[in-house]
Amino acid sequence: MKNLFSYFFLFTGLLLIVGCLQYKEVEVVKVTEVGLKKIALTGIDIEVAMQIKNPNNYDISIVDSDLTLFGEGEKIGVARVKEKITLKKKSNKIYRFTVHTSSSDIFSSAVPLLMSYLGKDSLVLKVEGSLKARAKGLSKRFPVNFEERIKI
Repeated sequence: MKNLFSYFFLFTGLLLIVGCLQYKEVEVVKVTEVGLKKIALTGIDIEVAMQIKNPNNYDISIVDSDLTLFGEGEKIGVARVKEKITLKKKSNKIYRFTVHTSSSDIFSSAVPLLMSYLGKDSLVLKVEGSLKARAKGLSKRFPVNFEERIKI
């Protein structure tokens, strides 16, 4: 009888753990705003506002990013998200964050592109890649792919 209770509590505990860790896909619903925040010798900062849906019963933190920026179809460089982002549980809201590309990418590709657009007021910016999310010790990547006309 004692063994039966032990197995019952073990089984119940496993069900609780598995139920709590059930993962539903995080979704980028839409990009609501993209703007050029800063151009400097240290890099380019682009502010992004996107609606992200987290259907899970727990908060999820964005811990890494692997993004490539394109301007008018030409590669500007590799970018990283600067801030820590926490997607609140059961949320569908707009999150604002800054994407930063390093100075080495600026001199090789971004400056020539921006120089060619000096007389213009906007350009098409494309961001491709993925964001790495972590919750409860588990990690997963979800895709990011959008194109937006931004003012220079």
